[in-house]
Amino acid sequence: MKNGILRSIKTQKEYSKFIEYLFLNQDLKYREYMIKILATNTGIIGIRSYLIKEVAKEIFNNDFLSYIKFFEKLSIKKKNLYYEEKLIYSLVVSYMKENFSQKIKRVNRVIDLMDNWSICDSFVSSAKFIKEDKEKFYKFLKGKIYSEKNYEQRFLLVTLLNYYMEKEYIQDIFEICLQINNKEYYVRMAKAWLLSVCYVNFEKETYSFLKTCALDDWEINKTIQKIRESNRVKEEKKQEILCLKRK
Repeated sequence: MKNGILRSIKTQKEYSKFIEYLFLNQDLKYREYMIKILATNTGIIGIRSYLIKEVAKEIFNNDFLSYIKFFEKLSIKKKNLYYEEKLIYSLVVSYMKENFSQKIKRVNRVIDLMDNWSICDSFVSSAKFIKEDKEKFYKFLKGKIYSEKNYEQRFLLVTLLNYYMEKEYIQDIFEICLQINNKEYYVRMAKAWLLSVCYVNFEKETYSFLKTCALDDWEINKTIQKIRESNRVKEEKKQEILCLKRK
């Protein structure tokens, strides 16, 4: 993608043209679909994900710092940002190389913008910078365990799933799942998803945890459902795990 509008976004006039460009790429059917699956009060333009990524890459490959500075000032003043505005910003942040302390500030800004699972999960999957300093980032993550913000906790759980699925972290992951008692749907779903991936990678340890842990019935049963839906679990294991289902 080559578009002059995306080369420089540092003034209100340039940003308004940027928003106009996004609307030119609106897909109304896709918008209706996204409204249904995101369950958010945020306005949705309706732009397919591949194009969102292309836009973010184009901004990043040009004067991304001016865009970042303008958007961060704008987000303080303007609370009713479109879903696509937030997602593009989060993706550009994920591509940036910064020192650790500055990157953490940006990550927290992205988390503050999260009001649906898509921004959370899309940002995490793009945040390859986490691999560069996993231990320091892990300490940052653990500071989110008792957060009162739903998507801060989902961010923690989904990040563990994407970057910390290793033997040295598995017992810690189990403990974190016990410590997070948030009953919000998207946090609980992230926990079930995380534990199902733990089962795929560490079957014996996860089976033992699920068998004796103090998670509630809903979380146990949803985890079992996610395990049984996985294409990476053998059929006999899908049957075996049913014995842990609670009534």
